[in-house]
Amino acid sequence: MEPLVIKGMPIGQGRPKIIISLMHAEAADACATAKRGRQAGVDCFEWRGDFCRNVHDIPNMIEDACLVADCLPHNPLLFTFRSVDQGGQMDLPVDAYVALNEALIETGCIDMVDIETWIGDAAVSDLIAHAHAHGVATVVSYHNFAGTPQTDWMVSLLTHMADLGADIPKIAVMAHTAADTLRLLAATEEVARVHTDKPLLTMAMGTQGSISRLSGELFGSALTFCALEASSAPGQVDVARARLIMDAFHDVLA
Repeated sequence: MEPLVIKGMPIGQGRPKIIISLMHAEAADACATAKRGRQAGVDCFEWRGDFCRNVHDIPNMIEDACLVADCLPHNPLLFTFRSVDQGGQMDLPVDAYVALNEALIETGCIDMVDIETWIGDAAVSDLIAHAHAHGVATVVSYHNFAGTPQTDWMVSLLTHMADLGADIPKIAVMAHTAADTLRLLAATEEVARVHTDKPLLTMAMGTQGSISRLSGELFGSALTFCALEASSAPGQVDVARARLIMDAFHDVLA
């Protein structure tokens, strides 16, 4: 795996980097959580635009982005507007979704941007190109809260995301059984071993899938979402516990 280095942090090298979501209406509250996260050893932070009070006011969102970025001078910052059927709080039409993400990319305040696959390949490709032109890395994402697709389907999707230019292809699926989790892990391992050297971000959500959030160093997932105070998805592991387990796992693999 070729690591993606952001602010000196090699994503895709060593144990998975811990990321938490900042889910607040106000930027000041996001900064307060970010401070507690830094103290807890969180590596990366996701700022969730779908929670923001100013999400429909792009000039104020730009100001908020700069405030949040100022709180995180040494930690990679991912901006995400998460749509409802992808696990978020609200929806935007495609043109408004693209305009919001383009504006945040252009601020120079964010390091990564999440791009949802539902907007279509053409819009995904255009946003990737826009992000790369401004030095912003891209996470192309797909979420399935109903279940876990077949392994070949997940392999195909992750590979397609990489082919579109995603710096980090991401899929999150719901695991109802241990077999579901095994399919997610198998897809991750195959893509990392055969199809791309890019860092991946994959997880099986729910309690049955929690192991997938902790074993990424072996299977090829380079980031893991954890819970500091509130979870952003089912099955997230507490930051301190996740770090303890992944550090021990890293020592075994070393």
